Amino acid sequence: MNEEYFHLPITTISPPAASAIHAFAEELLSHGAGAKIIFDAVAEDRECALGHAYAAAVFLTQMTCEGQAQAAPHIAEALHNIALCSEREKGTIHAIAAWGCGDERSAISLLRGVVECAPHDLVAAKFCQILELSQGDIIGMLRTSGMAASVEGRSGYALGLHAFALEQAGHSELAIRFARRAIDVNPVRDPWAQHALAHALLAMEQPVEARAFLHSVSHSWDRCSSFMLTHNWWHLALIELELGNKAAALALFDERVWGRRKGHAQDQINAISLLFRLEMQGVRPAARWDDIATYIEGRVTDGVNGFLDLHYLITLLKSGRTDAATRLTKLLQRDRVSGAIANAIQSYSAENYREAAATLAPVCHHLSELGGSNVQRELFESIFIDSVQRSSRQTVSSAHEYYRVAA
Repeated sequence: MNEEYFHLPITTISPPAASAIHAFAEELLSHGAGAKIIFDAVAEDRECALGHAYAAAVFLTQMTCEGQAQAAPHIAEALHNIALCSEREKGTIHAIAAWGCGDERSAISLLRGVVECAPHDLVAAKFCQILELSQGDIIGMLRTSGMAASVEGRSGYALGLHAFALEQAGHSELAIRFARRAIDVNPVRDPWAQHALAHALLAMEQPVEARAFLHSVSHSWDRCSSFMLTHNWWHLALIELELGNKAAALALFDERVWGRRKGHAQDQINAISLLFRLEMQGVRPAARWDDIATYIEGRVTDGVNGFLDLHYLITLLKSGRTDAATRLTKLLQRDRVSGAIANAIQSYSAENYREAAATLAPVCHHLSELGGSNVQRELFESIFIDSVQRSSRQTVSSAHEYYRVAA
């Protein structure tokens, strides 16, 4: 339980609203499926500015245009009722308002300021890490989670946040220590710490150990949000693929990764990333691409997040939706890194592997700008490596054919 959060004041006239906010904090930090309890808070006290801000954030984490539109009235209500709020609440409200306008960097700065002044505010720390990860701000992630972890009390959640930041920054051994401490405090309600430990074990080239650990705690994921549930199973599927167990990885795609909440962006990119890696290793996807494409085709003009859009582009091309893929590629070309990757994906899909490799090569050292975790970004590294290998085989094959004809 995030007990320290209970001691932070909440501006409301309604004890039930405060209780709902506390319950929301616990669900958010434990990646539970009950975050919608925040809407009970605003129903109990329609002038509770912090409740409205948190409700807006729930919609913004969907990373869609619809989510932004649904967040907007809650942001307006939060700003309308901000006058009597504490400085901590005001910082959070202004941060979520900036997030709603698409200004994630300002949102990060404001949330980091909240954590600096109130390091027990793990809701602010969690939202900040979500945005830092989206922006590829690993140094900032270390700073924010470090402030929270420095005053960690009895919940363990800050330790898990810091473990993940440490792993992303390349400090795998230290990440393991923090993750294990978090899990010792909270064995079954901190899937983010479990996820951080798996990341660190994989970074230390211990896939068998990571697989065994994730299986040992998988029973605790049934209470999780669809993202956390499918994401941890996604990691297990990638481990199976790394160990050469293609059939097991495909079974996890069908049984665990795809199908929980098909309309949710994070679930979609888990499925897309796994299916594409399976296909690169020779697994035939059958009708699976068409199924995913049904849910993402309408996202072509969203433009909310380039990292997501690149995954959508893969699906559009694999499902034969070339017109939509062309439109999305043009939108992605507004950004140097995303645009280069989009062009490379187009070339790869057309089996022009030499061009795909040449297009990706100059931006391979800038993939962190896309956001996402290091394991998620490995998808684009895999496309580059596969393009190089396939173009080499094409060159050898062409040379053999030339000499055969010449002879």
